[in-house]
Amino acid sequence: MPNLEEALVATLFDQSDSIADEVLHHNPLLASLDSQGLIRKFSGGYELRKPIMYNDAAVGGFYSGFSAFNLDAIDDATAFRFAIKQVYEPVAISGRDRRANRDQAQLLDLAEMKMKAAISRLKNTVSTSLRGDGTGSGGLEFDGIKKAVSSSPGSGTYGQIDRVANTWARNLAVTGVTLSASNVQEQVTDALSQVTRGDEMPDLGLADRTAWKFLHSSLTAIQRIQLPAKKAVAGFRVLSYDGCDFVFDGGYGSAVLETNSCRLLNTKYWSFDMVRGADFKPLAPEMARPVDQDAFFTVIIVEGNLCCAAPALQAVIYA
Repeated sequence: MPNLEEALVATLFDQSDSIADEVLHHNPLLASLDSQGLIRKFSGGYELRKPIMYNDAAVGGFYSGFSAFNLDAIDDATAFRFAIKQVYEPVAISGRDRRANRDQAQLLDLAEMKMKAAISRLKNTVSTSLRGDGTGSGGLEFDGIKKAVSSSPGSGTYGQIDRVANTWARNLAVTGVTLSASNVQEQVTDALSQVTRGDEMPDLGLADRTAWKFLHSSLTAIQRIQLPAKKAVAGFRVLSYDGCDFVFDGGYGSAVLETNSCRLLNTKYWSFDMVRGADFKPLAPEMARPVDQDAFFTVIIVEGNLCCAAPALQAVIYA
């Protein structure tokens, strides 16, 4: 029988898909993306390129008969470009633990406990980062929801595109309105209508604790329209209103989104892209033993980023 360290790493490799599934489904946006096949794996490279999927300045136009086509304005190189971000979570066993659990059953219990603890930590690390603005950990974190759907979209950059000069790189931001139980439905309906294009509209709303409370209270009179179990975000606290599924995304340890804020996302234009081989797999096929520590360790790694190809079709309501 392999020793504990070999068995633990082998198990992590074998269960990497299950680990990815557990981590990704800890976040409502990623759970929704996964159901649509928008969790993607790619071979490698140094950045992610996403063609711009919404730009009012169309390069084509109408013509008649033998009219010449104007091709001067075409710039296929313009795209959102995202850095590949890296995150890890260690799985470590001290020499003391190793020697105290010599029995086979004890070793298996110890290995299972170590894996569960590491996965739990990784779930929270990834989910918290995905709610952020990419500035955490010295700018090493994912380009999260607060960066893609910013409360100040008229400044800064997204996907290396200047939002000051390019209005199509900005999301809708409804600011200066304090949500309450009496106005939340009106504000949500108005914001939804502003980012609806034909038959496309936001399908996922992320509400912090305060905004969720007001939306919940406002819908009590109509029995709180409960989401059917078949929806992709099953497992989360969800309400359906005006064609959009609203998810409570906050609570203990999740205070990243602004207080009393609600983001309206058209998930069709989002994806979470990961590098193959760095998609919740151990870094090496065996556990290492540092020369200056009485311990064994490996790390689970993830490389990739959260990408949005149409910020203009996303919205945030924030006081």
